[in-house]
Amino acid sequence: MRAKRIILTLIIAIPTITNAQEKADSILQQNQELIKFLSTSNVSTQIFLGYQYFDKGTTSSNEFTVKRGYITFKKDLNKYLSGRITPDLTVDKEGDGLGDLEMRLKYCYIDFHTKGNFWIFTNPSFLAGEVFTPWLHFEEKINHYRIQGPQFLDVIKILSSADFGVTSTMLLGGEVNKDYQENVSKDYPGKYGSIAFGIYNGGGYHSIENNNNKTFQWRVSLRPFPSAITGLQFSYLGAYGKGNTSLNPTWNTQAGAISYQNRKVNLLGQAYTSVGNHTGSYADSLGNAYNSKGWSVFAEYLMIHNKISLFSRYDYSTIDAISGNINTEQFVFGIAYHIYKQNKVVVDYNKQKSNSTKINLFEVLFELAL
Repeated sequence: MRAKRIILTLIIAIPTITNAQEKADSILQQNQELIKFLSTSNVSTQIFLGYQYFDKGTTSSNEFTVKRGYITFKKDLNKYLSGRITPDLTVDKEGDGLGDLEMRLKYCYIDFHTKGNFWIFTNPSFLAGEVFTPWLHFEEKINHYRIQGPQFLDVIKILSSADFGVTSTMLLGGEVNKDYQENVSKDYPGKYGSIAFGIYNGGGYHSIENNNNKTFQWRVSLRPFPSAITGLQFSYLGAYGKGNTSLNPTWNTQAGAISYQNRKVNLLGQAYTSVGNHTGSYADSLGNAYNSKGWSVFAEYLMIHNKISLFSRYDYSTIDAISGNINTEQFVFGIAYHIYKQNKVVVDYNKQKSNSTKINLFEVLFELAL
């Protein structure tokens, strides 16, 4: 009788053990596939954190904060096709999650690309999905202080740095010399410049589409003296479409920029004029778009074997609103200690003014880039 019980127990237990082993093998296989995928992928992170002190005239506040965080996953599927996903971490400023760190996608796209020359065009690429837009991606390769804040046309909500749509980029006439790429800038190294253009929803990467309009954005950058003055470039950029509201206000932006880069300095000046903006907020209650214009300059000087840099920026814009002109100014001055590659400590002072509102901001920040 005892032997029968043992045999019966084994009959019941063996399938359970077998099933558990199959599940364990399946989990192990999935883990191995995940490890293999990650080992052949490029994973990086960029986090801005530190301390901020705000002085708003009658009130002041201070806090330790994580200003922004990006985690990027890139994968080459073959020599013509790759993909990228970049979640964006930011502090929730409104709603039930006020103060929480929230995650949203900044980039999520497929990149079709090829190497070589096609007439005057070099290394063309075509991106589809949640992609970068033509100008701000280029500007961030000159002004490396996203840790301090967004770029000029992003701050005043004329353009968004990313959107849902398609972007195409290409260099012009081959590439500049290797010395410039290794010691000054490897970004957009077209011998005679570069081109970027695309079609987008228009509202930006953190907005839903509120109308049926699609917007066209472009940038053309020319390098007139690729040998004598390699770092000098002239850019023309713009956007055409409708603001992202159901009223479809006009959005037509034109801008020009001059930039110069060498081993010690990064310089950028730009001016714009616009009817409306990408969010549709530069318009009255009937959808009539406001005119706006402005300019911005940025300068960085590197010293002591490029370990220390001084940087400054001034922005000015005015909006011809129905209630009267809205004038905004921003002045930034800072010093950075470059630890290793993109990793750096930044101390900056930021003064902002919009009509009667004034804000003084002091920051001590650390950029972690792995």
